[in-house]
Amino acid sequence: MTLGNRLSVATSSAFLIAAVITSPAAFADGTASADTSRSAFRAQAVAAGLTATEATALQNGVDAVLARDGGRQTAANEIRYADGRLLLPLPGEKYARELGKSGDASAAAHTCTYKALCGYSGSGYTGAEREWFSCAFHKKPSGWTSGGSWYNNQTRGRVGNWYDANKRWLGSTPPAPYGTKYGQWRGVGYVKPC
Repeated sequence: MTLGNRLSVATSSAFLIAAVITSPAAFADGTASADTSRSAFRAQAVAAGLTATEATALQNGVDAVLARDGGRQTAANEIRYADGRLLLPLPGEKYARELGKSGDASAAAHTCTYKALCGYSGSGYTGAEREWFSCAFHKKPSGWTSGGSWYNNQTRGRVGNWYDANKRWLGSTPPAPYGTKYGQWRGVGYVKPC
């Protein structure tokens, strides 16, 4: 190999290494991946009929929940956890729903997935919806400090339990299926769906 070829190979290799090191996808903190995902979720929201401003507002809401309670965003208005998920209502809507499903609020009933215990940030099954599936202690969403509602949609006869911040039992739900449009998150620290 001639000196010119070696310099050319060395120069090409240096540029390739520099490109990989400075490439946004190479950041160890996952920033570029998160930015790419946010763009995809924003596009998903716009495709579902939200304006650019509404899509940005929705993403800001998701980011706030992620910062407080962790989880992983899996759709424009959905955050997944090891034990379930949280759905945020779309801007201008009262009820949480999966994108692509009807937003007809006239049905005003719970949207709790079968075999889950669900909490809602607002009364009458409005606001954000948190679903819990596994029989373990789960922290309630940190922003839920008053009001709310819940639906026990676990297998027939199963109860859900509420605990305070020290995991002292506060009470149980009636056997599934059962819900209340007027609950109270104040004082609740943990939920156990069994």
